[in-house]
Amino acid sequence: MLNDWRMYTDGSGMEQKHVAWHEVLKEIAQLDGVTRTLVHAAYGDHVDLVVAGGNNGKVLVQWKEHEPVEQHFVLAADKQSAVMSTLVIEGSEVAFPLSWCVPLEQVVPLCGDLLRSCEKGEPTELEWLPVEM
Repeated sequence: MLNDWRMYTDGSGMEQKHVAWHEVLKEIAQLDGVTRTLVHAAYGDHVDLVVAGGNNGKVLVQWKEHEPVEQHFVLAADKQSAVMSTLVIEGSEVAFPLSWCVPLEQVVPLCGDLLRSCEKGEPTELEWLPVEM
């Protein structure tokens, strides 16, 4: 169990250190698109997890691995389309591909596994898309 995460939330407005994985997960589950719209968690210099949004029960999930080489992924629904949607993040509406706006209820258990293991895994109903930076 990984219990040494650094976490920033817009709800608190400050970074916390030595946070247990289940505390990060609780913050993710409380994203509402109004007062709680961003959770950024990092485990050492190894990985970063960002979950943002919450309006209409949808969130954007990003995962970044730093070792052995830097890789960036976004969680997406299986069906890709050119249709855009907006998520409220820190008071601003930001447009993303609709397939990147995934249901919070699907994200919570997935993030629980991810926070416990530091492995993004291969979800069954969603997929990790590599993002070129």
